[in-house]
Amino acid sequence: MLRFQYRSIFLSKKFACRLINQVNNMTTSINSTERIYYCDTYLNKLEAKIIEAGNDENGDFIIFDKTIFHPQGGGQPDDEGHFALEGIKFSVRKLWAPRNPEEVPYLIKHYYENNNSFNMKERINQTALQEINIDTRKLYARYHSAGHLLSNAVNKLYPDLDGCNGNHFPKTAFVIFEGKSLPNLQELKQKVNELVNELVKNNLPVEVNWNARPRTVQFGDLKPYPCGGTHVVNTSEIGEITIRNVKKGKGRLRVGYDI
Repeated sequence: MLRFQYRSIFLSKKFACRLINQVNNMTTSINSTERIYYCDTYLNKLEAKIIEAGNDENGDFIIFDKTIFHPQGGGQPDDEGHFALEGIKFSVRKLWAPRNPEEVPYLIKHYYENNNSFNMKERINQTALQEINIDTRKLYARYHSAGHLLSNAVNKLYPDLDGCNGNHFPKTAFVIFEGKSLPNLQELKQKVNELVNELVKNNLPVEVNWNARPRTVQFGDLKPYPCGGTHVVNTSEIGEITIRNVKKGKGRLRVGYDI
């Protein structure tokens, strides 16, 4: 099975990125945008070539041959940041990517603030410097990893319950669980709060299975879950997790959390 740990990225980023690019080439054409944010959660600057520029109902956009900007998806918000070209900074205000991660070609649109006097189509094949807000990226990665670990904690305590959906936006994060029977909410809140923070302190490494379709993310030997987001390297980076509320509705359980 083709696997590598996020921890290995920091031992050899070139090896990790080469591995991911090989996987991308299995499912995307040469013209697809390489998803470098999969290689390294903490990479905040990258030189990339402009391969397309245009305008649609959402405004002016460009497409790079590769990107560190993670587009909203899997419950995780768009990255924030800008790209610099010919000494001018352009704020990236929105990102768009195909819903199907296996789509060919997989092209990520970067919508930007244009001063109306800059013709981006004339800059195709030029190189720009991308830069994301690394503090925001780290926060999103911590929230996303916390959501996965919360799913593991609930499933470990209540094997009949399994995470099926989630929103990892700061201040409104939650995970939805499905199961045949729903436990006492107050008891669940207390037990899950204790276990999930114990798992945080265990410093579990994050592993990614690139052979899975879609790819899966796993903490230590806990249950893996499909994911297209960014994550921390180990659980200790998440910090303390607080269970905000637990609600029942329509045969489902919704657990809200904060970090």
